[in-house]
Amino acid sequence: MSIYYSEVASGTRARSPLRASIAMARGQSPPATISVMDAAQSAKEYKGQIQTGAATALRPQISISLEMAPYDEERASYQRAFNFLTANEPERRLDIYLSYKSFQSLEEKARAMYGDAKYPRVEYSALDSRVIIHTIPTALHSESAVGLQLCIRESVRDILIRFDKKRLTSRILPVGESTYSSVDNQGAHSTKTPDAGLQYDNGQRNDLLIIVEAGVSEGYQQLKADIELWLRKFGCRIGILLWLKEKPRFRFSARDSSNSHSATERALFENAMWHARRVGPFGPYSFNGHNWFGTLDIALIEVFKTEVNANDISSEQYVVVEDGAATIQADSLDIGLIMGDAFPFDEQLSVDEKALPILLETELLLHIIQTAVHNTAIKRYNDSF
Repeated sequence: MSIYYSEVASGTRARSPLRASIAMARGQSPPATISVMDAAQSAKEYKGQIQTGAATALRPQISISLEMAPYDEERASYQRAFNFLTANEPERRLDIYLSYKSFQSLEEKARAMYGDAKYPRVEYSALDSRVIIHTIPTALHSESAVGLQLCIRESVRDILIRFDKKRLTSRILPVGESTYSSVDNQGAHSTKTPDAGLQYDNGQRNDLLIIVEAGVSEGYQQLKADIELWLRKFGCRIGILLWLKEKPRFRFSARDSSNSHSATERALFENAMWHARRVGPFGPYSFNGHNWFGTLDIALIEVFKTEVNANDISSEQYVVVEDGAATIQADSLDIGLIMGDAFPFDEQLSVDEKALPILLETELLLHIIQTAVHNTAIKRYNDSF
């Protein structure tokens, strides 16, 4: 997603003296409104206070303003979220702080406008009262996430084959784009749809093992918050953040519609894209003086784990691409996963087998990212018509 929107760019919300009032207001039903009669009555009382000439008489009016501020803030944030949802521009994400009831209202409006379409997608984090709206992502976003999932599963399968236990592969299932819900102590449902992941089938239920959250040029701190939500609210064992930063951010160019659909231009464009991939598979992908994909400035994998018998979360980072070039020289990449992470409860694997590292095949991983970059450029060109 090429542009990221947030109330606070740093990923933490600005504090104010109204924080307690705002928190209380979010438990009510926003967006708040005030009737004409109430407004008129307030104005009448205010004029009466002015006529007394006493400075202390103005203080109750300040109190009223403080009480109304949470409603005004909620209403303004709700309107901003609704406008974002209505515009539904591709490759966008909005994180905004709203009450759970506002989230429910936005979710209903999204369903009314777009039916069962996957995007735009509205999610809610009960950890921090955060509503997340995703519009349709880039091919780089979705294909890289699913590709990373594939790399992990293929490595698990290879190890099982080596120990003549291939049959256990059927217990490790991919996580599709299904929405999960988790209820907190206040009754608010955290809702989240993973980009990819793996689950373990124990014969009675499926347990979330590994969740992959990918972002293209999004706020890094907000992606970390997504991972924390999975680990703390959904009982997921491991969260993998795949951060892909395109530089510069993509912008659609003004096009001459006279020849935009010509077969000649289409052929020239496709040849230019294949040439760009051969020369620099991580970008830039240029045609007619415009970059349909810039340069993949960074591709970073960060693995988050919840510490045993603790509430702490640890993480390790692994840079795969930097400044448009691959940084991995070895044939495989160790990102700290072991077979015990994929088979936490299975007694058919020995202790030694569970300690084996799950290594990602470098050639496959890089090929997946290169293909996703290439396909992103093509999709943007097609969407420009």
